Amino acid sequence: MTLCIFTNGLPSIANAQTAGDVVTKMNADQRLSYVSGVVEGLAYSRWLRDKPSAEGMNCVYDWYYKGAGKDWNGVVSWFERHPDKPVGALLYVLIKKDCGE
Repeated sequence: MTLCIFTNGLPSIANAQTAGDVVTKMNADQRLSYVSGVVEGLAYSRWLRDKPSAEGMNCVYDWYYKGAGKDWNGVVSWFERHPDKPVGALLYVLIKKDCGE
């Protein structure tokens, strides 16, 4: 399934963004919104796998909002080191260190 987004009246295809795209093509608000959405998806995916336990999902949220993910410069630095990789995969690697698989 392809998601079509209308911008200025013209459709464009929404694709997963690479880390380089996030760092170079998005402003600060767009970056924060995009990364927050990816983290939300990772947290929800974790809950679906682990339910009824919410421990893993809560760990992902805590990582982002209270822990290492709160270090925005560290996240951006990680993206800059891997500009050709998908944001979701890069965040997964970081989150996995604290929250397991």
